[in-house]
Parts: sequence; C-alpha cells; structure tokens
Amino acid sequence: MLQITRVDILDGQTLDIELNNGHLILFDTRRLPEADHRYDSLRDLELLPRPDTNGRYIFWQNGARIALAEILDRLTIQPNKE
Repeated sequence: MLQITRVDILDGQTLDIELNNGHLILFDTRRLPEADHRYDSLRDLELLPRPDTNGRYIFWQNGARIALAEILDRLTIQPNKE
C-alpha cells in the first residue's frame, strides 16, 4: 500500500512528499480548491508551518489535513478543468 514516509515545505506553499516506493511529489498547496473551506486556515498563511504525516495523511497542528489519495487525485486534474 502506498504511504507517505516524509513531508516537508520547500518554498512556503509547496509540499515535498516522499512515498514508500521512493517517488517524490512536489505539491503546490495553491492548487487546493478555493471552494473547499477545509483549507482556509492554510490559504491565509504566506508560509505554511511544518506538517507531519501518519502515512495516509499530511496534517498540521491547526487541524488542517489532506489525504494522500486527494493529493494523487489533484495531480491528475488539468488546471483548465477545475
């Protein structure tokens, strides 16, 4: 089963995600949908605080979290189809 082994912040809004299969994902959190208010607390920050992971989710101390499955889904969406 695919899991997150490490997560860090690169440039304030980009997550550097390492998976247990050795692949890396650079995920720009600005791609998270504006209509989804679960991420409002992250959108308001110029620099994201350092996140943590339990393998399935990336989460922050303020309660915001995003699932690996959602990140993978967001990677396949074309920007003009959002």
